[in-house]
Amino acid sequence: MILIGALLLWGFNYLGDMPISPLDALFTSTSAVCVTGLAVVDTGRDLVFSSQAILLLLIQLGGLGVMTAATFTLFLLRRPIGIRQRLLFAGGMGLEGPSGAVRLVARIVKITLVIECLATVPLFFVFRETMSSKESLWCSIFHSISAFCNAGFSLFVDSLEGYATGWLLPAVMMSLIVLGGVGFIVLWELGEWFRGRKRLSVHTKLVLVATVSLVFFGAVLLALTEWDGLLKGLSVPMKIWNALFASVTSRTAGFNTLPTVELSSLGAFLIMILMMIGASPGSTGGGMKTTTFGLLVSSVFFNTRGDSNLVLWHRSVPQKLVLRAMMLAFLYVATVLFGILLLNLVEDMSFRSLAFEVVSAMGTVGLSMGVTADLSPAGKWILILLMFWGRVGILTFLFSLADSDESRKVSYAETFIPIG
Repeated sequence: MILIGALLLWGFNYLGDMPISPLDALFTSTSAVCVTGLAVVDTGRDLVFSSQAILLLLIQLGGLGVMTAATFTLFLLRRPIGIRQRLLFAGGMGLEGPSGAVRLVARIVKITLVIECLATVPLFFVFRETMSSKESLWCSIFHSISAFCNAGFSLFVDSLEGYATGWLLPAVMMSLIVLGGVGFIVLWELGEWFRGRKRLSVHTKLVLVATVSLVFFGAVLLALTEWDGLLKGLSVPMKIWNALFASVTSRTAGFNTLPTVELSSLGAFLIMILMMIGASPGSTGGGMKTTTFGLLVSSVFFNTRGDSNLVLWHRSVPQKLVLRAMMLAFLYVATVLFGILLLNLVEDMSFRSLAFEVVSAMGTVGLSMGVTADLSPAGKWILILLMFWGRVGILTFLFSLADSDESRKVSYAETFIPIG
C-alpha cells in the first residue's frame, strides 16, 4: 500500500507540473498509511488535488487498518472469508478469537463513515466563514477523516493555528481524535451498553479510565508549564482550552493550535511522554497503547501493596499479559532511544528537535519542531522506518510471540538476584 501510494503521489504531482522527489513521495505515503502526519512537503500547497485525494484515501485505509480494509473488500465482493483471514483480523483488533469478526468489520466501517460524515457538517460551517463552499467542503472532509484516523495531516501550512481562539473547530477535532483513539471495540461496546444490551468489559473500562486520566492530567500539567510561555497572550478560558487540545492531540493525532516549536523544554518533555503512551488497541492511533500503560501502572500499584495478582474490576489479569506489556514498553522505549541516537548521528540539528521528531514518528503522532522538511535523505529514511515499525512492526513482533507462546516443559530451580 505504501509503495503504490508513493508511486501515485509522485505520478499525479509530476503530471500536475508540481514534481516532488520519489523519497518525499515515499515519506508522505508512509506517513499517511501509518497515520502519522509528519510531512516533508506542504499538503495544501505542494500536492495537487488528485494527490491530496490519494493521500486522504491512504489515511482512511491506514486508519481502518490493512486487515480491516482487506476483509471489508472481500465482504463487498461477496468472496468467502477464510478462518486465517478472520484470525488475522481478530488479532489486529485485539479480539480473543475469530467469532463475530466479519460482523465487526461491517460495524467498524459503519461507525467510521457515520462519525466522519457527522463531523463534516460543523467543520464545513467553520471553514465557510473564510472559504468558498467548494473549498470548505473539501477541507471539512479532509480534516474530518484525518482527525478521526489520528493522522494529523492538515491542508493549512500552520496546521490549526489559525483557530487557536475558536471553540467549535477544536471541539469537533478533539471529539474525532478521542473517538478514533479509544478503539472500535470500545465504541461498539459503548453503543451496546447505552442500549442496555451488554456490560462493559474490563478492556473498555481500562481504556476509558486511562484515556480520561491522561487527557485531564496532561492538560493540567501543560497548562501549568506553558501558562506564561506558549499560552501567554491568551485569555484564561482559551489557555485552558488550548492546553486541553494539546493534551488530546499529543496522544497520536498531531494537530496543533499553537506553534510547537515555541514549547518550553518541560512542555516538550510532557508531550513526548503523551506521544509515547499513545492511543488504545484496535484504534486508529499508535504509541505503546493506553492499556499497556494502564497495566504497568496497576501492576506497580498492586505489587507495592504486596499483592502478587493483578485484579481489575473483580477480574484477575494473567501474569503473562503483564509481562508482555512490560516487554512491549521496554522494546518501545529502546527503539525510541536507538532512533534518537541514530538521527543525531546523521543530522546536525538541536538534540531536542531531533528527539521530539523520533518520538513523534515512533508514536505515529505527527507533531514536529519544524525540522522534518530539512532532514537529509538519511534522516528521512530513519523516520520512514520508525513510522513503519511504530505502526506495524511492534504489533507483528508481538503476534509472533503470541503464536509461539508455549509453556516450558522443564522447570528450573529458582535463584535470587538482588535489584535496586
